[in-house]
Amino acid sequence: MKHLPDRRVALLIVAASLTAVAASQAQKPAVQIVSPGNGAVVEGRNVIVELRVQGVELTPRRASNAAYVLLRIDDAPPVKSFTSKFTFQDVQAGNHLLRGELRRSDGSSFDPAVRTQVRFTVRPSAR
Repeated sequence: MKHLPDRRVALLIVAASLTAVAASQAQKPAVQIVSPGNGAVVEGRNVIVELRVQGVELTPRRASNAAYVLLRIDDAPPVKSFTSKFTFQDVQAGNHLLRGELRRSDGSSFDPAVRTQVRFTVRPSAR
């Protein structure tokens, strides 16, 4: 039986430990609406949505780590966002509920579902 020099054994142990730590710290899928903030007032009819996503890659490609965010204002039809920034145009003045759900690239939900929501108000611009 051949023995590895002590340094090689130590390096293998360190590498295995780092791999185990990295695997245990892998981020769970998460989504947060950064803007508009909850209770925010948006001036004008265009609502710029900024998202923070963790644990997946936003992309239209189908892959094991690929995802998109399904966004919906009130009861309007949902839209897919493959980026962390999306603009809703011509949003009516008033109070609104913005919901987002992180979905796998094949369209299925995560288990448990990964969702977020904020309430905001659109105020017509003073032009």
